Amino acid sequence: MKKNNKKSPLKLHILLAKTDVLAAQFKGALKDYIGFFKNKQGAFRGERKTYEANPGTVDEVSRRGNVLVQTTVDEKLEWFTENNSEYINALFSQEKTNSCGIAKAELIVDGESWGEFTSLELLRLKTLLESSDLKGMYGNIPVRSDAEEWNETDAEMYQGRAIFESPKNTYTNKTTIKESYILEDPNVSKTTANYTPQVAQKNIIQELGQGSIQRFSGEWSHRQRAEVLKRISALHLAVVQALKAANDVEVVESEMTAEKLFDYLHQE
Repeated sequence: MKKNNKKSPLKLHILLAKTDVLAAQFKGALKDYIGFFKNKQGAFRGERKTYEANPGTVDEVSRRGNVLVQTTVDEKLEWFTENNSEYINALFSQEKTNSCGIAKAELIVDGESWGEFTSLELLRLKTLLESSDLKGMYGNIPVRSDAEEWNETDAEMYQGRAIFESPKNTYTNKTTIKESYILEDPNVSKTTANYTPQVAQKNIIQELGQGSIQRFSGEWSHRQRAEVLKRISALHLAVVQALKAANDVEVVESEMTAEKLFDYLHQE
């Protein structure tokens, strides 16, 4: 007997239940990311310090250290996308199914057609883009300081992770030693009774060692963050315009996928 491997179609009531469950997960993920981006910016930054004491000087261990970048903005957003794609896809498939025979319109974003979407899909997307949590997450993405020079690092431990480095600054660790000496007075004989020599001090600079410091960052640039917020605004405007031009259509599967949405928002 031939086995039937045809996949059973997903029922709407199952899709509705799945969307309701995943909605809470998605909302929680947004809040977690907002908190992480606001309060855990140190996780995106690293630093490497080196120091070598000169012979005969005290070694200062505190001048050496290596703090690794724990994560990057790209890694966090990749995880966010992977773990919330099911919700986004289910959300718009639900609306697509519900909207069979209802209005639709072509969505034009930055002059490019994303396809035709029903009025309910567009309304869902509009609500998503207007979410304070979504704007809050992207608005709080950690950014590198514009006051410093940054270049993509070639450090082996950070390869392929979109991590940037500041210039490596080297320095010499110095200390000042005070040395006492007797002031010579040619008008007074050292054999004179009750002679009291005058003592003075001079400062001698001694080099203790050489060190370096370099900062690393997995943050975005200010431009990257500004661009993603600009794209949110552009997408929102396109949705509003599409809603006004909606027509009727009967569809089953949505073209508004998590991949399309987040690929657009996260592009460099």
